[in-house]
Amino acid sequence: MTFCWREIGIFGTRTCPRLAEAIHCVNCQEYSRAGRELFDRAASAEAQAEWAAELAGTTDRIDTTTLSVVVFRIGAEWFAIRTVLFADVAEMHAPHTVPFRTGNGFLGLVNINGELLPCVSMAVLLGLPESEGPAPVRPRMCVIAHDHERVAFPVDEALGVRRIHSALLSSPPSTVSKTPAALTASVFTREGRDVALLDEAKLFAAVTRHLTW
Repeated sequence: MTFCWREIGIFGTRTCPRLAEAIHCVNCQEYSRAGRELFDRAASAEAQAEWAAELAGTTDRIDTTTLSVVVFRIGAEWFAIRTVLFADVAEMHAPHTVPFRTGNGFLGLVNINGELLPCVSMAVLLGLPESEGPAPVRPRMCVIAHDHERVAFPVDEALGVRRIHSALLSSPPSTVSKTPAALTASVFTREGRDVALLDEAKLFAAVTRHLTW
């Protein structure tokens, strides 16, 4: 993959002819295309070896299908949402508050690649204390889409795309740390982290409630 933004773009020599119109590489379609290719890339040999090691010794017939998810952190907790729902993972942008509307989980409107999107606090939706957990590590603004509606939410850290064997998913306990079990479809362990896979239908229903209060 060619990282033109590092060579002739805003982080390089700034000689790209598209900069005059785009102003910044994040507004360029080439930048967005590279992001989609990152999501669609094949699993690495290291990841495949990890799956093989985890599944070694299992004698029962198992489901070998995999699920592609994006793993991210909010506060001290790790979550995942199916990759297919992600429209973008962008640099952090401060949302603009909306008079008489901002609050109760709705943070305001945020400009993502020239598009104004509603921005919500996933911490509020999940019932997490926003002050707990390690400091943000390369915070990002995530954009997910459902039924032609797009919504953004900030995260403290994004691990990126991971492929999870369906056999490694388990039912959530009555509580997943401080996360309401009602929004958790299943849980899995990856890279030493306990991750809650969010139920997308219930998640978007919660988003809608917070945007229409």
